[in-house]
Amino acid sequence: MTLEVILFTSPKAGSGAAREQVPRLVELLNRGGIENQLISCPKQLRQISTDRRETGVPQPVVIAAGGDGTICLVASNTDPDTPLLPMPMGTENLLARHVGQKSDAQAVLKTLRGGRAMLLDAGLANGRLFLIMATAGFDAEVVRRLHLRRRGHIQRASYLKPILDTLLRYRFPILHVTAFDEQDRVIDRRDVGWAMTFNLPCYGGGLNIHPDAIGDDGKLDLITFAGSGLISGLRYVFGILRGNHQKFKDVDRKRVSRLRIEADRRVAFELDGDYAGRLPLEITTLPGRIRLMVPE
Repeated sequence: MTLEVILFTSPKAGSGAAREQVPRLVELLNRGGIENQLISCPKQLRQISTDRRETGVPQPVVIAAGGDGTICLVASNTDPDTPLLPMPMGTENLLARHVGQKSDAQAVLKTLRGGRAMLLDAGLANGRLFLIMATAGFDAEVVRRLHLRRRGHIQRASYLKPILDTLLRYRFPILHVTAFDEQDRVIDRRDVGWAMTFNLPCYGGGLNIHPDAIGDDGKLDLITFAGSGLISGLRYVFGILRGNHQKFKDVDRKRVSRLRIEADRRVAFELDGDYAGRLPLEITTLPGRIRLMVPE
């Protein structure tokens, strides 16, 4: 079977040396006789995937050149049987780092030619796909403030002012969390200060908030922090930095199939590091939704 590749790039993703790898990869693909096209329009990607499905033609491999938001955007606009390959160029690149994929063109080509397929679960949050995490509370408010300030590419230093602003203004409203199992039975109800749902054991800045999360077990991993207020928040942060927060009596973990988060006030939520809206939030697990190509 002839190998076909779509190289999808997001204009907002990556800068400098990272983006220079895109034309380098195109050069390598052409030199290797691999049919390819470079696109940046999600609607065009969706149409290609739909046309392939309707005509019975196998889906091409889609290389997502960008950050975690780009690979999620690609997954949202392709069929579940489409092989996806991350080419990391974002700020954190959590998914690519998790599977060991490097950003240089030669490494991407090596995975394309000799990598292995990996089925990964996903989550559906208010109808929107996410691959890594969905959170509500303080950190989501930081992401919202960053989103309002964003001008071009994001760097880690871009988070400093939103963090300070949130520390000064955030009032830590109570979140009402309801968790369900695969039979859609309620397995837990609780009021908390923070709620985080993980598909992969990844978070920005290298923080290990839920290191036991498994991306292919058909479930999502919920962790909640009962305390609200700045003092509780700082205690949790220091606990996370020390790696002992999961032993706190007011920290709870559950493996869930479905989840609902509500609040009596306006509270932001974020998906894979991007601001996505305000509560309420309905989350459903999509087992095996993503087909990744990863290094051997």
